[in-house]
Amino acid sequence: MAALALVLLAAGCGGSDDAPPTPDPPAPFAGCAALGAPPPSAAPVELAGPGRPLPEVVLPCFAGGPDVSVSAIRGPAVVNLWGSWCGPCREELPAFQRFADRAAGKVTVVGVDIRDSRSAASSLGADLGVTYPNLFDPSEELRAKLGVSALPATLFVDRDGRVRHLYNSTALDDATLATLAAKHLGVTLP
Repeated sequence: MAALALVLLAAGCGGSDDAPPTPDPPAPFAGCAALGAPPPSAAPVELAGPGRPLPEVVLPCFAGGPDVSVSAIRGPAVVNLWGSWCGPCREELPAFQRFADRAAGKVTVVGVDIRDSRSAASSLGADLGVTYPNLFDPSEELRAKLGVSALPATLFVDRDGRVRHLYNSTALDDATLATLAAKHLGVTLP
């Protein structure tokens, strides 16, 4: 028996405290501190039409910290309204994460979790690896002020905080999201 214990220890199967700890999975959703400022490399872009201002709605940051005034978000930004209960939303969230990764420093990506529980949204965010900032809107205040009847919905917001385009249809994929950002925000990504 002692020989078996020595073999297991030598093979690394012992209860050594020197083993590296198993890392916790990353927490979903980043903080919201930078949402009131345009991305650092965002240059002003001339776009047709005045757009409409983001609505006056104050929502909590999903990750905690101070509440965020939606009307203070400056672009170029893509604001995606979603819920864990919404099939097309679940389908498009990975595309938004890939877009956020590619657009870092050029476009701000913000999610707004609508009519949901924190636990369901957090679980989905963790499962899908969503790390961009998210706001929490369980009472659907932003959706109502925008006049949107169904999710998913995506806003393309300019440097002045004006909505240049509202996409409210099927789940967005990588190519369509990039095309809409180029068309409505003047931002082309690699």
